[in-house]
Amino acid sequence: MDKNTPMEEVFDHYFQTYYTRLWRQAQSILARHAGRKDPDRAAEAVQEVFLVAWKKPREFLGSPSPVGWLVNTLKFVLQNMIREDQRWHARLREFQAHLDRDAVHPAPGADLEIEGLISPEELDLLKRLYLYGETYEELCRELGLKKSTLAMRVKKSKEDFQKKYWESETFSDPDVEHSGPAEHLSSRGGSKR
Repeated sequence: MDKNTPMEEVFDHYFQTYYTRLWRQAQSILARHAGRKDPDRAAEAVQEVFLVAWKKPREFLGSPSPVGWLVNTLKFVLQNMIREDQRWHARLREFQAHLDRDAVHPAPGADLEIEGLISPEELDLLKRLYLYGETYEELCRELGLKKSTLAMRVKKSKEDFQKKYWESETFSDPDVEHSGPAEHLSSRGGSKR
């Protein structure tokens, strides 16, 4: 391609040529981290890479190796996804420990602290994704939802939880380092097929 090729055509060329390669690489990295394949999360990561490329055409196309730029961006996107998974895993474990502790030795007013933080359905959805390692595909099949609908529902649940989580004096954002890869691997073993 020459310098006069329209940006849309250049972008489309890279997307068509390298999407599958990047998707396979994303699946491999996520599988090493989570202990199982999750094609939807891999696709989400690759789509994010191309969104970044679209927003930063000078960095992308001005790179000595645009393909290398895509691969490096994928690594950063996956690193952020994994870190976010670990953060949600730690938050939900802390919240679950709080619930378990209060169930055995309820403090006066503890039920009021927990009540309203997040609906039981939303909490169950987040736990299934971040504690039990179920995939979007599994949840969509079971709940009869489209992936886009589930993604919007998860996003809203996370926003609701996080807003109330931060407002609560009981909880503080856990240090992700306490949820190391080995611990996270065992917890993301996923549901049984």
